[in-house]
Amino acid sequence: MNEATDTKPKVLIITGVLWIGGGAEKAAANLGNYLTDQGYETHLLTFYEAAQKFPYHGIYHTFDEGAKKSWLHKLPRIPLRVWKINRYARHHQIDVVYAFLEEASFYTLVAKRLFFWRRKVIVSVRNNTNRLGRLFRFVSRVLYPHADVVVAVTRAIEHQLQSNWQLTNTTTIYNSLDMPYVEERVGEALPPEHQWLAEHTPLVISIGRLIQQKGQWHLIRAFSAVREAHPTAKLVIIGEGEYRARLEQLVAACELTDVVHLIGKHPNVYQFLASADLFAFSSLWEGMPNTVLEALSVGLPIVSTDCVSGPREIIAPDVGILEAIAYPHETPFGVLIKAPENLPPIWQPPADIPLIPEEQQLAEALSDVLERRWFRGPEHTEYRRRIADAFDKTTIMQQWEDLLS
Repeated sequence: MNEATDTKPKVLIITGVLWIGGGAEKAAANLGNYLTDQGYETHLLTFYEAAQKFPYHGIYHTFDEGAKKSWLHKLPRIPLRVWKINRYARHHQIDVVYAFLEEASFYTLVAKRLFFWRRKVIVSVRNNTNRLGRLFRFVSRVLYPHADVVVAVTRAIEHQLQSNWQLTNTTTIYNSLDMPYVEERVGEALPPEHQWLAEHTPLVISIGRLIQQKGQWHLIRAFSAVREAHPTAKLVIIGEGEYRARLEQLVAACELTDVVHLIGKHPNVYQFLASADLFAFSSLWEGMPNTVLEALSVGLPIVSTDCVSGPREIIAPDVGILEAIAYPHETPFGVLIKAPENLPPIWQPPADIPLIPEEQQLAEALSDVLERRWFRGPEHTEYRRRIADAFDKTTIMQQWEDLLS
């Protein structure tokens, strides 16, 4: 730490990029803004630049590298990145480093070991560690014991860190909700091309990157059955990703072109959520899904896969993380359904490949919630208050700040 006892430690936050759409990136920006507002000299360092970044008003620096998807292309950069991180930390006399996501955490911990840092290093694990590749799991097992604190984003992930890797330096800090910000943004008008959403019912919405992890093909296939029970129902999926073309082809094959709408990425999702009747979440694995929190913050019920991890700790917080439950599992705040097994994507319509049991359960849960509308009762209102308290931004940020000491 700094020699002067009356000064706050200097903080460096490292993450790959600040692009809008990433939960870890949002958490990093929120932490940086909070610490800056609390009077800390806070630096945020990224490897890549993004055209649209989360707002951040501390000291910002990027290596501005060209993105490389393959680790074979990234390998030559590793020594240089480690050296540059160490140089930055030394030049700015950083006392505490937070690293978000594996890539930033690995480089930071290598710098800590290689250059004999005395500064504190806190790494944040944001996703299901069982889904990491073999190399990532090996490197994590070797490096994470050298962190001062390993922060898991859910209790289920912390349990994985302890049981699989025998880590003892762990804690859990959830993602946060800024309710005043939610209330401000939810009242904004929908973009002109999407004004029709405010008038249409029933409307189901889903938010997530169009990638394998999010399992949107299951949701699209299941929606064919939802339409049989609710002929006017429509589904809106917000997000972008490498699966867009395949998902659009699946929508057409299911004859749902006028029913399922992939509308891309939007910086403000709250006005879309406020226009919907139900939020659907089809992920195969997760960390702590911000979109589920965001949906509940505006009063939407949730139908979600009970994937590891996150949805259970939000929708059914009174259920143990390892507790066996029967599906569908209904609470006053949503429905958990069984997550599909680790199957390859299904790109054929139900007419060619019938719905698998998990898709059928998803369709039935969506239809049932739309039919009964049980979620509008006082219990749901009370849970919104619980969500606001449990995930309150100031409370969560204070937990991060406490790690500085």
